[in-house]
Amino acid sequence: MLTVGLLSLTIPVIAGVVYLLAQRDKLPKLIADARGIALQTVIVTVVLIAIAGGVAAVLIASGGDAIDELEDQQITRDASDYSNETICVAAGHTWNTAGSGTCQ
Repeated sequence: MLTVGLLSLTIPVIAGVVYLLAQRDKLPKLIADARGIALQTVIVTVVLIAIAGGVAAVLIASGGDAIDELEDQQITRDASDYSNETICVAAGHTWNTAGSGTCQ
């Protein structure tokens, strides 16, 4: 188990050292180019956040419109449609417990 752990740590380190030694003459150029890559990353991040904000605004606006349309329909139900006492009372009706347990 210890051998597997050591190999899993040392092999990537050795591979990285070999890569850096092979790219020794290109290394200063990569370091100098880091600022350009960071700027590109920031620009892409800002654009993605702006797109996500636009999508969120559209979803909120269309969700509000959908709620308004549903509220404007004024859907009502008769008391006889309710077969449960809790739902009957929540809808503003009274539950008849003396008879067959119906909503009135």
